[in-house]
Amino acid sequence: MLWNRSLVMYDAETMSHWSHLLGEAMDGPLRETKLEQIPSVMTTWESWRQRHPETTVLWLPRSSRDYRRGFYREPQRFVLGLADVNPPRAWHFEQLMTEPILNEEVDEQPIVVTFDPDSVTARAFSRTVRGDTLDFERDARGFLDRQTRSLWDRISGKCVEGHYEGEVLEPRLAIVSFRNTWLTFHPETRLPGHNEQD
Repeated sequence: MLWNRSLVMYDAETMSHWSHLLGEAMDGPLRETKLEQIPSVMTTWESWRQRHPETTVLWLPRSSRDYRRGFYREPQRFVLGLADVNPPRAWHFEQLMTEPILNEEVDEQPIVVTFDPDSVTARAFSRTVRGDTLDFERDARGFLDRQTRSLWDRISGKCVEGHYEGEVLEPRLAIVSFRNTWLTFHPETRLPGHNEQD
């Protein structure tokens, strides 16, 4: 089933209906119950396997063909959104393609939004490591913090070289979504140009 053109799930135990984007039961015995959210990443199998070579995967041959690089051929249709802040925030893929590293303050919390164009992977991480707030930038070597020039992986958030080697940035609960769907569920979102016509 669909609600606001978005997937509705049901649980087998109570038959309550859940919005997959909100993680909340819309009707049934568990109405208004919210699921605990955990960080996730939407990336390519190749990108994931490079970082986690021991991973096993559920192969979905029909639907997996739909989610390849060509799926994002109109980047203005997609956002990376944060709903656990007030107001919600989102960033266009179109913006992230030209600014793949964004240092932001959200609810007075420092975060960094990263984008990897090769795998079309967008992530959001805390910028606080060992009590220090870091600022990040692009460099010929990749994704660096300005304070120590340590090298970080923009998809996993792991420091691979330098002062913070081995540290991993804490991921935020960011969701990749169609822009219009995100704004339907989170109309108060701060998003550049969200009142403009598509």
